[in-house]
Amino acid sequence: MIRSFIRPVTAASVLAFAFLGCNSILDNTPGSLVDTAEAGALPAPTTPGNTDGELPKIDGPDAGEVDSGQKPSPGCPVGQRMCGGACISLNDPNYGCGDPTCAPCPSTHGTMGCQANKCVVSACDPGYSDCNKIAGDGCETDLSLATSCGACNAVCAAAAPLCAPSGPTFQCTNGCTPGAPLNCGAECVDPLTSTNHCGGCNIKCPVVPNATNACNAGACAFTCKAQFHACGAACKLKTDATACGPDCVACPVPPGGAATCVADTCGVKCTAPTHACAGKCVTNDPMACGAACTACPAPANATATCAAEACGFQCSAGFGNCDANAANGCESTFATDPLNCGMCGRSCNGQACVNGVCQAPPPPP
Repeated sequence: MIRSFIRPVTAASVLAFAFLGCNSILDNTPGSLVDTAEAGALPAPTTPGNTDGELPKIDGPDAGEVDSGQKPSPGCPVGQRMCGGACISLNDPNYGCGDPTCAPCPSTHGTMGCQANKCVVSACDPGYSDCNKIAGDGCETDLSLATSCGACNAVCAAAAPLCAPSGPTFQCTNGCTPGAPLNCGAECVDPLTSTNHCGGCNIKCPVVPNATNACNAGACAFTCKAQFHACGAACKLKTDATACGPDCVACPVPPGGAATCVADTCGVKCTAPTHACAGKCVTNDPMACGAACTACPAPANATATCAAEACGFQCSAGFGNCDANAANGCESTFATDPLNCGMCGRSCNGQACVNGVCQAPPPPP
C-alpha cells in the first residue's frame, strides 16, 4: 500500500468420554506485502574502483548465522524464540535478530539482515549508501548531495559545484539539465521526483522506517517493505498485535497469555497449563475443555472433569462406573449393589449388601 503525506506543497503528512470429543483449532499463517520500486529512485553508483553504494560485504560468519550458545524460548525449537505469541527465527531482522525486545532492526533507506544475532545492513536503497558502516542508522548517506555526489566522500569541486542525476548514478556538473532543471542550492533536481525537494526546493519528504520513500508527481509518499503495513504515517509489522489489520487495532491482552495478530486478525497465545477459549486463557475447565473449548455434560451420579485437555468424569461418593461404560455413568450404588458391595468387583456371593457390607441372611425362626 502506498501512503501519501498531506502537506502544504502536496507532501508529509483457546479420562475421556467415549461419546464426547474435544477438537483442535488450527493456527493461521501470516501474510506479507510485496515491496515495489518507487518512481524516481536511483540505483547506487558503480564508480570503477569505488565500492561506495554497493552492497556491504560482511566479514566472518555468513549473515544470519545463529550463535550456537543462544538458548531457545520455552516452547520454541532451537534457533527460534517467542515474539508476540509466535516462534520466530533468530535470523529474522523483522524481529531484531535475537534482540530480547523483538523490535525490528532499524531500517533507514536500506534492507537489514542478521549476523551472529545482530542487525546488519544487507542492501541500500537506490541513491543511498552505508558509508559509516553503522547498522543503527542504516544507509545514512544521500548520494545526491554535493558532499557525497555519487559516492561516499565525493565532494564536488568549484569547477563543477552542482550534483545532478546522471543515468543510474549522480555526478558533479556546472549546470542543470532538462532532466533535473531546478537548482536547489548545490543540487540539480526534478521537483516531481526528488525526495529532498518534492514539489519545490527544501521540501523534504519525511523518512519512514521500514519503508521506501518517494516523491510522486511532486507529492511525498511511501511504500512499506515486505512484512510491514501502513499505520498512519508509520510502517508496522503485520504481526504486531498493537497495530493489527488494516485498521491497526490494539489487540486485547488476556490474563495468563499474550495477544497475537495473524492474517490481520487478533488472537491469543496462552501459557501452559491454560489454553485459549473465546479470546481468554482458561485452565482445565469442564465447561471449556481442550482446544475446542468443549462443555462436557456429567453422566448419572458423576461430576464432569477436564484433564490434559480431555473430557471425562468423576463418580460421586458411594457410586462407581463398575461396568466401564461411560454412557450409563456411575451405575453401581456401593451401599446396596451385591455385585459391587462397597467397591467395584466385590461380590457378596448371594448375600445381601447393606450399607456397603455383605451380610448373611438372618437365620430362619
